[in-house]
Amino acid sequence: MSYPSPQKLITLCLALFLVAIFFVSAVQHSTPIKALKHTAQSAVTEICSGNEPVVVHHDPASAFPTAFKPIRFPITSPTYTDPTGRQWHLPSTPKWTQPLANEILIVDMDTRIPTGPNELWNTTTMNYNTLDASVDSQMVSAAFMNHFLYARIHGYDYRFIAAPHLPSHHDTWIKPFVLSSLLRSYRFVVFIDADATIQHLELPLEWLFNKWNITPRTSIAMPIDTEQILGEDRNASKDSRGKVALNTGFIVAQNLSLTFEMLDAWKTCTEGKRYPECGQWKENWSHEQRAFSEYIRYDFNPKGDNIVELPCDDAMGFPGIIEDHPHILANCSGQFVRHQTMAKERTKENASQALLQVMAQLTQRSLQMGREKYWVDGTEEGWWASLKKVVGGD
Repeated sequence: MSYPSPQKLITLCLALFLVAIFFVSAVQHSTPIKALKHTAQSAVTEICSGNEPVVVHHDPASAFPTAFKPIRFPITSPTYTDPTGRQWHLPSTPKWTQPLANEILIVDMDTRIPTGPNELWNTTTMNYNTLDASVDSQMVSAAFMNHFLYARIHGYDYRFIAAPHLPSHHDTWIKPFVLSSLLRSYRFVVFIDADATIQHLELPLEWLFNKWNITPRTSIAMPIDTEQILGEDRNASKDSRGKVALNTGFIVAQNLSLTFEMLDAWKTCTEGKRYPECGQWKENWSHEQRAFSEYIRYDFNPKGDNIVELPCDDAMGFPGIIEDHPHILANCSGQFVRHQTMAKERTKENASQALLQVMAQLTQRSLQMGREKYWVDGTEEGWWASLKKVVGGD
């Protein structure tokens, strides 16, 4: 809910006043001036009474694309430099050159519904300072805010799916079902896990698509998983062919016929008809992730680039993952998508860092754009000469 500024109200009332005068004069040519003024004033008073504000209902997030426009990174800019000074470069000819806006859907789906005290979908005001990321439903609150803000900054659509539990399957098996359903209404659907955060909120997906070589014929893209040792098993992160699995914590799906064939095979994998051994992944780790890596990626990649494997360092892990978790073999630090699989309590910390960084950039850019207004050179002001006389000095 918002109220128009006094200037807008004055303009509105003046316009209505003039319209009222014109209307009355048109139908009552002989009306005396006093009567005309009375009629017009009555109409204006009724509409512009200060007793009831003129109310405009809208979603506050609808203003985000405009508010963040000064720092939104250009889709085709050849080089991105992050706040630490590290640079990434695009290929010579970017395939995506125009914003896709609401052709992209960012979706959160989870069986952990954050409606409890101090959680995102609770109607009471959330105290972010006391948000406890060690509690699942509060961890997802921090992540979902990050995803929603990112979507709205770039004009993407957003949905949260309060997912049901699937009978005799791990909860994460909901992914191919939801993706298949939603993708029919969008060009791209992007799923981000509840323990993953977007770290550079100003950087659009279209730029990342260019970096990752996601093309108009790419059906699905996922990051290569972080290799790890589980117990004595040094191949725990690999499929039966010795290839590192893909991680379904970040999925880009494009609306193509092959994509739907792929999703259908993935959804029905555990039935055992096409893939007799797939039933073992109903509840065994790594569930739908292992099923995709074990079967789907080999059967639905006819051109070799229909499934794009994203660099682990781009979309998996977090800084310090090896130091804190010696069983991890791959030093993936989540440069763009930070996936806190081994330290879920860091989800709030990284979501906060991303938010503060983008707000700092927006504030800095706003001050720089308004430098002539905000910056005062004290040495050029008249009071500077007077001050020097008092304190001495040249």
